[in-house]
Amino acid sequence: MTVDGTNKASLESSKEVSVASLSDIEVKIFRSSKKMDTYIYLPIEAEFDDLPEALRKQFGRTVFVMELLLTTSLKLALFDAATVMQGIAKDGFFLQFPPPNLSPVLPEELLE
Repeated sequence: MTVDGTNKASLESSKEVSVASLSDIEVKIFRSSKKMDTYIYLPIEAEFDDLPEALRKQFGRTVFVMELLLTTSLKLALFDAATVMQGIAKDGFFLQFPPPNLSPVLPEELLE
């Protein structure tokens, strides 16, 4: 059996979680010991050791940050809470990388 473009698209969209279907979720947030400004959001009952080994190795030791109740109306610093909630519903966790550095790079001669 083959999957044509239409079926493939419907399979991919079935993995998407609609904002309307999201329920409030308690999460625990950890900071990476290896990667600056990198955080992982896990459901309160989840364990870091349950994540894929490759992710755990890259993330490094966890540093507990806080527990938080995510709601679709909650304002977060970098992401819409609904985006974080969708990631958790789809993958079981949400990995937050640092924002790209938007400041211009200064020429070397200006740095001396």
